[in-house]
This record gives sequence, C-alpha cells and structure tokens, in this order.
Amino acid sequence: MADFKQYERVRIRRLQQQPDAYNGWRTNQRPPQVGDVGVLLDILTAPGVPDRYVVELAGPDGVTIWLADFPANELEPLG
Repeated sequence: MADFKQYERVRIRRLQQQPDAYNGWRTNQRPPQVGDVGVLLDILTAPGVPDRYVVELAGPDGVTIWLADFPANELEPLG
C-alpha cells in the first residue's frame, strides 16, 4: 500500500463509486475524474475502518473544483 503524506499531490487512478458519492460536502463544481491531480488535505482514520484520504482539486484561481474522500486504492502519490 502506498505511503500517503498530507499535502502531497495525488492522482486519481480509478473511481469505484457513482459520481454523486464523491460530493459528500456538496461543494463540487464537477465530480472527480480519473487522471485528475489534487492535494491530499487530510487522512481520515477510525479504529477498524480503512483510512480514507480527503483530496481537493482547485482551479488556477484557487477556487475548489471538487473536494472528496477516497480509499487508498483509488489514488496514487505523485510526491
């Protein structure tokens, strides 16, 4: 399993859910897409539950395009 670090860039490598499932915060301008590169903002941990990774994609103006959480197998670190 990849060793993800907070604030590193990550690429979406696969999406295993329907697009609406990635809009839990109801802020997305569009759903995440395979190949998008965002920044890992937070790592959600809970006993007995696999970690989830909160990632944001922002446009050149700094406005959030999407904010979503993903399991590790949907992401790849870019360092």
